[in-house]
Amino acid sequence: MSSHHIVRENQEPALILGSIQDLPADYIGQLLEWSPTVLASAYTVDFLLAEGIKVDIVCTNDAAIYAQEEIQILSSPQDFVLACVTHLIAKDYGAVNIVNSYIPKELSTLADRINVVLFCAGIRYVFVREHYEKWVVAGTRIVVAEHTLKSFVNLRKISVDTFETEDDGFFYVDLNTGDFVAIGEKI
Repeated sequence: MSSHHIVRENQEPALILGSIQDLPADYIGQLLEWSPTVLASAYTVDFLLAEGIKVDIVCTNDAAIYAQEEIQILSSPQDFVLACVTHLIAKDYGAVNIVNSYIPKELSTLADRINVVLFCAGIRYVFVREHYEKWVVAGTRIVVAEHTLKSFVNLRKISVDTFETEDDGFFYVDLNTGDFVAIGEKI
């Protein structure tokens, strides 16, 4: 009996790399372990190719030619991340990991059609609706827009939109909106 897993197309989360500075290289390596579909920006593609990372799609409006064969070009006048996520939704992907230097404002509007995890400035964001809970160690930094909070447990406010867990264990957040909200955890 083989211990290998069969990975179906679009089963693993795709990876959008709009920045390589916003997540340590070892974390990016972990995201690449299962050979996801990799989407790069015009700014990250050369670095990725130089590192020997296979790039499947480059989102650019330039007519560049890349040394690696079979790279698809995705041209879009909208935000790079939004263009990539919209493309993945159209191709029936269920999840995406994104490394980027900013959080696109409209990204939360797509979260009902694809599971989004965003890494930005050393914070891992998930997009949730109504309620969120997670087990963490005491002192974990949590970032969430205060105006979206209805209630929370095992968190204390330390600055605007930034909280810290009080004890090891679950923290709970209830939201006062039906919209998706980004909740971040310092990594």
